[in-house]
Amino acid sequence: MMSIRKWLLLTTLAAAILSVVGCSSDDNEGDTNQEAEEEQPQAEEEKPPAAELDSDADLQDQLAAEEEVDEAMVQTVDSEEDGQSVNIDIQLAADQEWNEEWLTKYQDMIREKYPDQPVDLIIAQDGEMITQETLE
Repeated sequence: MMSIRKWLLLTTLAAAILSVVGCSSDDNEGDTNQEAEEEQPQAEEEKPPAAELDSDADLQDQLAAEEEVDEAMVQTVDSEEDGQSVNIDIQLAADQEWNEEWLTKYQDMIREKYPDQPVDLIIAQDGEMITQETLE
C-alpha cells in the first residue's frame, strides 16, 4: 500500500503540472488576442480616404427643366486618386418616346459645365435603363 507521504507528493506534483500547463495556454491566448488588437489599427489605417460627394443644383435644375425629363440627379465625386468625376442620372417622363437627339442635347449641356471631367450618364424611363454613356 502506498504511504500517505507518497500519495501527498504525487498529488502535489500533479497539481503543479496542471497549473503550469493551464497557465502557459492562457498566456498564448493572451498573446494572440494582443497581436490581433495590434493588427486592427494597421488595417484601419490602410483604408484610402473616402471620396467626397456633392451635387450640382444648377445643372440638375437645367436638365430637369427639359420637357421630356421627369427627374434629374447630378452628383460630383471628388477623390484623391481619380480627381473629380460626375455621375448624372436622368429619368424621362413616362409619356415620352426616346429620341437620340436628346442624348446629344444632354451631352452638350454637360460638356458646357464639365468640359474636362469624366462623366457617367445614365438615362432611364419607367425604371428601365435606356442608355448608359461615359463622356471622357
